[in-house]
Amino acid sequence: MSYLEQKWSEYSRERNPLRRYSSQREFEADWVNGLRRRYGLSQEALAVLASVSVTTVQNWENPQSRKSIAAHNQDRLRDIDRDLWIKSHVTLLDPCPPFIRALYDLLSANRDESAQGLADYLLTTMPEHDPERPRLLHWASLSHSIADPASAKARAYQRAALAALGHGQGPLAAAIENEILGSQFEDLLAMADGAERGQRGAELLDACQRLYRRDGQHAYLWNALEVACRTPLASSVQYAVLTELQDLLGEDGVRRRVLTDDGYQAVRAAYERPASVN
Repeated sequence: MSYLEQKWSEYSRERNPLRRYSSQREFEADWVNGLRRRYGLSQEALAVLASVSVTTVQNWENPQSRKSIAAHNQDRLRDIDRDLWIKSHVTLLDPCPPFIRALYDLLSANRDESAQGLADYLLTTMPEHDPERPRLLHWASLSHSIADPASAKARAYQRAALAALGHGQGPLAAAIENEILGSQFEDLLAMADGAERGQRGAELLDACQRLYRRDGQHAYLWNALEVACRTPLASSVQYAVLTELQDLLGEDGVRRRVLTDDGYQAVRAAYERPASVN
């Protein structure tokens, strides 16, 4: 079974898919288009990565095209998706511990089970307060979610990574913490609406506020507000963070940013004038 045939089979077993497709070809066309959307690629950029012409990419994305995507090109698209997914979630920050490099090499080589086994083992041997533990938890969650985004173990590691944030004081602590926050925020935006998304948003909000209390950097409060707006969390939570920012930075500066940044659209009503009644 080719890669997209497998994806189609997985989709066909879903009880309540987010979108309905009339055919496998329509599904494949939307999958390729979705790949480009996820990583901000033009058709030209995807053509270069896949070593094909732009016309070929256009045919892939055309659900009316009679040409199916060749199996070897599906394999190439799978590898591109995987490589871009890894790069969007992690970076090899120097100094890079050997075990992080080993996990990266295993994931890059499609050896997910080996990466999962190594990460699980390392977490049982690493002390609870080791400054590298949040990063290892982050990588452990990736090793499980790259193969199965719905993995319960991946979710448990994600929660543990967020809970561990704010306790490290090493030279790379802030960079690692921002990488974990950024990665989990991107995952949050990709989640379907529901209780699980709300829980993830609340955990991210708590982590951002904890980092703010430690460092006093206003950027973490802005991150907390965006999480509250885009999850979305309860309006009382959104406006509590907004009020805290206003108390710290003044109303004018906060108003300008909220009204110009789409990430804070949920709280714009605090500043927008009501329509006049004639």
